[in-house]
Amino acid sequence: MIYAYRSDKGLRKKNEDSFYVPQDGARPVVIVADGMGGHIAGEVASSTAALKISDYVNRAECGMSSITLLRQAVNEANRAVFELAMKDDSYSGMGTTVVMALLSPDRYTVANIGDSRLYHFDGAKLKRVTKDHSYVQELISAGLITEAQAKDHPQRNLVTRAVGTSRFEKADVGVRSWKNGDILMLCTDGLCGSVDDKDMERLLRGTEDLLDCCDNLTELALMNGSSDNITVVLVKNAEVGA
Repeated sequence: MIYAYRSDKGLRKKNEDSFYVPQDGARPVVIVADGMGGHIAGEVASSTAALKISDYVNRAECGMSSITLLRQAVNEANRAVFELAMKDDSYSGMGTTVVMALLSPDRYTVANIGDSRLYHFDGAKLKRVTKDHSYVQELISAGLITEAQAKDHPQRNLVTRAVGTSRFEKADVGVRSWKNGDILMLCTDGLCGSVDDKDMERLLRGTEDLLDCCDNLTELALMNGSSDNITVVLVKNAEVGA
């Protein structure tokens, strides 16, 4: 697998996003998290979740199914963030979105809580794989507003599920197939809330360098007026050097 990433504080004073990409020898899991809470609580929530999930995945027994593995990893992260918030008043109410993928050459297992997203680009078409856990997504699903109206809705940043905000939280988990040359994009809403899917697809199709693509996506989000932290992780199904 080939990985590239960029995380930018954008117009915010600090970056409350966190991410994880595997180092040599680690299991191929990628994670993006967008923290929320006062002072440094958002940063603590997102970094704690990313650390707990990556540690759990790398320590887990190989015989466990990928769906069970990611569900239990989310449970570990949720417990850790929730307990931190209960012990320290300055962390009260903190939480974080999480989107992640456990990779193999022919399939990937995706899990998410909140409104950070995973997209799949097959070389021709970009498809959003995850479904947001947000108030505006509920309105869209009920047919009360359109996707276009959601982008300007005053409560577009209100998530309905987040890691660490309650004692128990459930992630959506599923298994998808992919092939050599396909690209997965994991991102926070600082990117997908400011850049249209068609522009993401255009940039993914038009670049041979994943690092350049991360930069181009981030710069477009900033140019479009994103006021949030922006994090994007790209994964190409290919051997290093391919």
